[in-house]
Amino acid sequence: MGRTLWRRLHANERLSAGSWNPSAMNASCRDPAKHHPWQVAIPAAAQLGEHPIWDVRLNRLIWTDCAAGVVHASDSDSDTVVWSEPEGKPIGVTVLRANGGLAIATGAHIVLIDSDGRADRVPAEVPIDTGAVRFNDGSCDPAGRLLVGTTGGDVDGIGELYCIEPDGRARLLLGNLTEANGIDWSPEGHRMYFVDSGEPVVHSFEYDAHTGRLGHRSEFARIDAALGYLDGLTVDAGGDVWVAVWAGAQVRRYAPDGTLKAVVPTPVSHPTCPGFGGPQLDTLYVTSALAPVSVAKEEPLAGHVLAWHSAGRGQVPRRFFG
Repeated sequence: MGRTLWRRLHANERLSAGSWNPSAMNASCRDPAKHHPWQVAIPAAAQLGEHPIWDVRLNRLIWTDCAAGVVHASDSDSDTVVWSEPEGKPIGVTVLRANGGLAIATGAHIVLIDSDGRADRVPAEVPIDTGAVRFNDGSCDPAGRLLVGTTGGDVDGIGELYCIEPDGRARLLLGNLTEANGIDWSPEGHRMYFVDSGEPVVHSFEYDAHTGRLGHRSEFARIDAALGYLDGLTVDAGGDVWVAVWAGAQVRRYAPDGTLKAVVPTPVSHPTCPGFGGPQLDTLYVTSALAPVSVAKEEPLAGHVLAWHSAGRGQVPRRFFG
């Protein structure tokens, strides 16, 4: 395909966040003519919002502005930056830890912080060439491992997917990728769904949670490449797979057998990643990226975190045991 999500984002002119008018924006979200169920959850105006994950212990949403190098924690009353990359470098993904705190993929390390935002372990090192690739999306498997991928930016075929064991050991799972992206597991943990944004395909792997090994790979779902680029995904409690389509202004929902159940339009052209949250895990959150300047006035919600209440029911987010 040749053009990764990261490169296309930075090919756009940067936008200023501007002012936020919650009444106007929520009115726009509720406009029946828009044919979508979204409301503004967090008026973030993020450069590249990603990976919303619900912390059931603290009743808050964790999400990342990857391009800005910051991790946010948001609840009904506030949105707080809980960690910033010291040099402002990009962040790949942030996940929850079993003992509290967060694991953050940045540079060539997995940074481990406690619930107060302080490093409490030596960062896990991952053997990547930061001059050629950067971390992208990831998620935790049923046994508490962290699977995290990379992208080569201007160069296709050098992205990889790594498995990080709780003791910090890193193991290569997949290579020759364009942009390792959305990843999640079926409720029973025996099947892994994975997106390489260089392909218009959601892949399905047999997965051994005991060993962390990948088994047979198959095509789960395919989109017309003209629709956009497959991005982040999540699997709900019933086994349905929800995947965002970057530059496609939609989230697609697939049944466990790969049948397309719904196409949900979004009021932003660049939705990035869906994830369930809320006290009942029945709100679907979707992060997004800023729109190109040429269409910015038509997308006042670009970069915000959106929410669809009573969309379904998600799984309890898995945590990294490291």
